[in-house]
Amino acid sequence: MKFNSHGSARTVWTPSKEVLMGRRWLKIFFIVYSLFHLLWLPSSLSAGEAAPPAVRFAISGLTAVDWPHFIGQEKKIFQQNGILFEPIVIRGATNTTRAVLSETVPLGRINPDYVISGIEKGAKARIIAGTMDKIPYDLVARAEIKSGSDLKGKIIGVSSLTGGTTLMLQEVMEKAFKLKESDYKLLVVGTSPDRYAAIKGGSVQATFMGPPFNFRATKEGFIKLAAFYDILGPIQFVTEFAHMNYLRSHRDEVVRYLKSFIQTIRWLYDPKNKEETIGIHMKFLKSQRASAEIDYRFLIEELQAFPKDGSVSKVAMEKSMELRVKDGMYKGTRIPSYTEYVDSSFLEEAQRQLGLKQ
Repeated sequence: MKFNSHGSARTVWTPSKEVLMGRRWLKIFFIVYSLFHLLWLPSSLSAGEAAPPAVRFAISGLTAVDWPHFIGQEKKIFQQNGILFEPIVIRGATNTTRAVLSETVPLGRINPDYVISGIEKGAKARIIAGTMDKIPYDLVARAEIKSGSDLKGKIIGVSSLTGGTTLMLQEVMEKAFKLKESDYKLLVVGTSPDRYAAIKGGSVQATFMGPPFNFRATKEGFIKLAAFYDILGPIQFVTEFAHMNYLRSHRDEVVRYLKSFIQTIRWLYDPKNKEETIGIHMKFLKSQRASAEIDYRFLIEELQAFPKDGSVSKVAMEKSMELRVKDGMYKGTRIPSYTEYVDSSFLEEAQRQLGLKQ
């Protein structure tokens, strides 16, 4: 499925041949994954004891954005709330979005622009929580690029040609370096791990990455040209989203998941858990201690990118919508409110159960 970010809000989303092929691939992937999972079900269940309901969750790649999930798994917070959390890595933002919109996987996390574009084309999905409302990306270039102006005519690695983080990149390029879209070339290479590999391999001259890859790259001699947050300010970088059919039929599991998610973030921010948090980073991302410590200082102590109550930020989402408007996505049509794409009822119930909301 290709999400044309310039599609009208009135366009009806219909599956193309490419989408149908993509769905078949995703279904084959999920069948294989399910069989593997059945073979490796936790052996701690006693005879006749029912396993907790599984919550399958699509992510585009393993990065520090998944730190709350790592904590939930390591500290068994999901199990304490009566669910079995199953993260499924599906490379590429478009593929991750497709997995949820096609109901191959019921929930996921992704930049909200992809979800909004899908909804505007008729897909049945909603944003249900905020994952990060401050973007931790750095624009990084090869050593021969000395300044942002040197990127004119160069190739920049992205995750997609339109929407999402590409809109953010274009805003950064314009505001920081006065470069228009026509001044540089874009090459789709994937998520942060893929973009890191692409710049190391020389297929792109610059790209943007989040922790731990941005810090790893600069340590290896690549040049940091700009921090996205310094240019953009608060912007909804990542959201939790789900298919509406699943939301209707599995309300209890969704609330349990969001309750767990909030608990993992609050545990993450508690200073007394710092040492264990760093160890969890090292375990799940196979990182060195120095890298984990840098990520902790940047993401947890300084940027504080994860909202402590899981809320979707009004300011951050309005900035995301502002970039969509600027890109011409609503020419001749009504500009919608971001609230039209959000169902906050599940998060509010989770917050009530945790005593965070009356």
